[in-house]
This record gives sequence, C-alpha cells and structure tokens, in this order.
Amino acid sequence: MSRRSRSSRRVTATQASAIAPFEIAGKTSTQIQVEYQGFLSAAIQLDAAATSPAIFTLSGSGTGQGAILNQDGSVNGSAAPAAKGSIVALYATGGGQTNPASVDGRITTVPLPRVAGASVQIEGLDATVTYAGAAPGLPAGVLQVNVRVPLRVDSGAQPVVLKIGNGQSQAGVTVAIQ
Repeated sequence: MSRRSRSSRRVTATQASAIAPFEIAGKTSTQIQVEYQGFLSAAIQLDAAATSPAIFTLSGSGTGQGAILNQDGSVNGSAAPAAKGSIVALYATGGGQTNPASVDGRITTVPLPRVAGASVQIEGLDATVTYAGAAPGLPAGVLQVNVRVPLRVDSGAQPVVLKIGNGQSQAGVTVAIQ
C-alpha cells in the first residue's frame, strides 16, 4: 500500500500487532509494511479473506486458555472455571465487516456493530451465541462473542472454536468448565 492505514496497532520489543483495516474487504490479498524509526520494511504479500476468526489467548501465543470472561466478570481459567449453562464472553478478531459498518481505528461505541453468522462449539458441542459483535470500548476489529456454555460439556479445560462465515478459529484454545 502506498498510503498508511489507520488500523489499530501495538508494538513491544518482541511483537508487533495490528488490526487489518476494513478497507481490504473483498480483496483476495493485500500488502503490509512495517515502519520503525522512520524506516520501512520490504512489503509482504498476505492472503485476505472475508473472515478469519482467531480467539485471543491469555498467553498471547494463540493456544491455551482463551481470553474469556465468566458471567460474573472474572477471568476464566482453572482457578475460576465457568459454570455449565452460564454465559461466557470470548474475545477475538477476524470477524469481517460489521453491521453497521465499523470504522478503522475507532473505539467502539453504541450502537454496537454486529457480525453475522457467528457460531461457537465447546468440546464439539454447539453453544448458543447470545451476542457477536464489536467489543464495547475497544478498537474496531476486536470482537466480543457471548455464548451459553452447554449443559452436557465435560468439566476441565475444553476446546473452544469460533466460526464466522467460511472462517474457523485456530485449534488449541480452551475454556475452563466447572
């Protein structure tokens, strides 16, 4: 891209994170460059898709305990597992364009933009999605997906998968269940 995107980004000594701008919707590929202290890296060509959901994890590695809040607002994990039948909030990205359309770089406010066609499975069991859309107070592109934990799910760390459109989240993410 010849112009700079206004996507949200975070940089540390070991990691650079960015939210893909909504303007790439409908494209099959895009280019990305990193600027550091006034110097641009070589452009890298990346595939693009309408949706490519990924659940955030507490470790930031993309696997293990998901970045999930329990119904009472506590951070889900082995010390605070979710009750069967309760609502948990998954935090993710890659949901594609929202309705109403989200704006790159904006902090999400009311009315909350929603994503269409989100589904979640916990331990292979369908979990009822009660909300799928922008995460209030966070940058556009960060999703909150609220789901009811199935009553038949086993206790312990169970795999959780988010599907939106033709995309499916990464394997190896778990939610702790009582």
